[in-house]
Amino acid sequence: MTDDPMPADAVLEEAPRHGTGELLLVSLLALGAEAGAAALAFGMLPVPSGAYGAIAVHLVTLIALAWWVRSRARRELDLRLAGLLLVTTPFLGPLGPGCTLMTTALHAIFHRYATGFQEWYLSLFPESQAEPAQELYELIVSGRETAHLAAGESFTDVMSVGTPPQKQAVIALVARHFRPAFTPALKAGLADADPSVRVQAATATARVEHEFNERWLMLDHAAQSNPQDVATRYALARHLDDYAFCGLLDSNREQEIRDKALNGYRRCLELAPDDDEIRHDLGRLLLRCGLVEEAASTLEPLIDRAGDRRILFWYAESLFRLHRYADLRNLSHRRPDLLGDASELPDALKSVVALWHEMAEEPEAVAA
Repeated sequence: MTDDPMPADAVLEEAPRHGTGELLLVSLLALGAEAGAAALAFGMLPVPSGAYGAIAVHLVTLIALAWWVRSRARRELDLRLAGLLLVTTPFLGPLGPGCTLMTTALHAIFHRYATGFQEWYLSLFPESQAEPAQELYELIVSGRETAHLAAGESFTDVMSVGTPPQKQAVIALVARHFRPAFTPALKAGLADADPSVRVQAATATARVEHEFNERWLMLDHAAQSNPQDVATRYALARHLDDYAFCGLLDSNREQEIRDKALNGYRRCLELAPDDDEIRHDLGRLLLRCGLVEEAASTLEPLIDRAGDRRILFWYAESLFRLHRYADLRNLSHRRPDLLGDASELPDALKSVVALWHEMAEEPEAVAA
């Protein structure tokens, strides 16, 4: 019989429950010994120097219990109830073995109906049985392949008015496919009135943070092993950027991680000054950190060659914050393919871009 390696994400089984008969026998013996010691201590037995005899019996009982618990540990038997007996006997005397016997009886009764820890933990985050192709098909036909923000709002609605099973299903889905848009749903679970929902939400939060930290350690080790590798450093900075943006951290921790990401982006841009993707991510993070002037100077070289209009949006935001309205008005003329009349803009931005475009065409209206 060979031992299969345990998966990295496996949950350990509960401690084995062997040696129950031995536990009962030792508890009864300890109960008798402690009862005799108590009788000697209170003079219930006609024995001279009863107090010293009680102390001697008590110490011998404790030494015997300690040796017995160590013997069970060597034999890899269950130590929970045995440890309870060892801890309670020194302070409670005969009540320690008595309470242990009562706990053993209750455990034997309720264990038949209890759910094991592994089964309970795995039930919180059941693995999806659908094939990747089937999952992709379901996303496409339901129109959810790019609707992460809408999904986040739907999850929040379920956490507000759903039943406990529905809330648990949402939390399990959020834990498996976490995105920053799902954070409000997770926080709603942490504040839910149902204890089972709160426990599952706390477990999901810990799981998400653990996955972020595990990948952080892996990328940091790879970056330190090869300091000149731009791809590895960029992956680390991007991961820290996403971690700070997830919404699960307190403000101090979030700022600390965001500063690390900012330094990582800057170092990457020093090593690869012609990488437009790094420059875009650095400019975006600079703007989020309030370093508006540096963000504008970082994004400006991308304007004439940008193929993604999101770069223009970040640059326009930085120009607006810097009160550079003339440059902001000329931006649509500078890149008419992305911000002109023929470009396909979201409905929320069409009127804004049109307003600035008209103001650029009519400078006298601006002066007025």
